[in-house]
Amino acid sequence: MTDPEIRNPESNRLKAGLTEEVLTDAIEKSGYPLQSTVFELLESDFHVQQEWGFRDRITGEMRSCDLMAMKELDAPPAKASRIRTSLTVLIECKQSDLPYVFFSSTRSPWRLTLPQVTGLRQEEVKISTDDSLSTWTYSVMRALELSGEPFMSRDGFSIMSKCARKGPKLELSGTDAYNGIVMPLASAANHFSASSAPKDTFHWFEAHLLCVVAVLDAPMIEAKTTSAGTELTFTPWCRLFRHEPEDPGTFMGHTGKTLAIDVVHKDFFREYLTEHLVPFGRTFSERAVRHHEVLATGKAFASGMNANDSSRLCERLQPPRLIRKPTSRRGSRRRESGESSG
Repeated sequence: MTDPEIRNPESNRLKAGLTEEVLTDAIEKSGYPLQSTVFELLESDFHVQQEWGFRDRITGEMRSCDLMAMKELDAPPAKASRIRTSLTVLIECKQSDLPYVFFSSTRSPWRLTLPQVTGLRQEEVKISTDDSLSTWTYSVMRALELSGEPFMSRDGFSIMSKCARKGPKLELSGTDAYNGIVMPLASAANHFSASSAPKDTFHWFEAHLLCVVAVLDAPMIEAKTTSAGTELTFTPWCRLFRHEPEDPGTFMGHTGKTLAIDVVHKDFFREYLTEHLVPFGRTFSERAVRHHEVLATGKAFASGMNANDSSRLCERLQPPRLIRKPTSRRGSRRRESGESSG
């Protein structure tokens, strides 16, 4: 922003051989105008930080993602709730005249680790019951039955490539999409999760629903191979599933972890926010605040777990009970979405 009271020195001019037209063309072909457009869409409803810094989880170097946007969802008084909820979105913006292509459509994995809830002492909820000595362990998302919400159960793709010119033809490059979108967002999410972890002495908590999004000003195309050839379909919202190995010793570690990265066209981004992401965030907030004691302690009680398993679990969750009277023998079972152990 130019201050009209500040005089620009004569030496602050473009040098010989450069014109404002050439400079404007270079700016418009970069991603900065898109970043500014996305910022303007967010700033009326979110607290937005441009060039949000994080430490790369592989190299350890300092990097930045284009935008970090945070929206407070519910902040009840401390005497009423031990948690405050917010929606946090890490965003990369990319602009290209050439398309991004998505391949290998796949159903939503049953065990997504991003989106995730960060800022709590425990990433999981340990559930006791009254008809078994077993305990069940669920992620916070699963305990609140958010995994089954339409936003979370959306199908997606395993591969994303960016087109590049090679002479008069085009070729596909998965490396550009991986290095420019997938890895920065995965590292940024990892850094945010670690940096938002509370101290052991905390009694009140900030519960962040963390999502990552790539906003593209570029054609987005789904490519599907059929017996008749390759079918191309333009689509404004694709979910990319990125599978990574899990840390050794982690429960169900052999299945690894899967990150969901939403890739959204710039002209669909407003609708994505208002009709999909923010409503999902409000559903998370309502359930999280209702079960604030459970999330603050990482412990819960639900009657009839041995008989009913996880049916309507969010409705049945209560703070843990000190005394329970089991009516069946102790056992050990593993569930699709959690663990039962004696």
